[in-house]
Amino acid sequence: MVAFVITGHNHFASGMISAVEMIMGEQKNVGIVDFLPEDDINVLDRKLMESFEKLDTTEGVIIFADLPGGSPFNRSMVMLAENPKFNIHVLSGTNLPLLVEALNARTYTSGVSQMIADLVNISSSTIVYGNKMLEDHMGKE
Repeated sequence: MVAFVITGHNHFASGMISAVEMIMGEQKNVGIVDFLPEDDINVLDRKLMESFEKLDTTEGVIIFADLPGGSPFNRSMVMLAENPKFNIHVLSGTNLPLLVEALNARTYTSGVSQMIADLVNISSSTIVYGNKMLEDHMGKE
């Protein structure tokens, strides 16, 4: 099973896994790395490394970061460059629908590369503009 690490500013990661588990139940092989206000990048690096070491990364690990260009994303990219043994893949712009889809995909997708391709492909459908949806629906009646 592909390992997942969720990271982001403040309690983004712990909040995301809390929401996911409310919807899907307890998840295995998932690490949570919150980048708290009192943390510096050295603490963030240590938390990321500790997370990798606790997970089964034999099939690879996908890091789900909150914000492209933010410290959790940037440090994840450093981890990718410096730790080839973990077979790391980094996605950013993580939201709840994407994470739910990813967790479901672990059960039916073979290989981390295919999973990444599928997730990138469906990522645009995880954002819905409610006003447009309502407008389209009302226009059909």
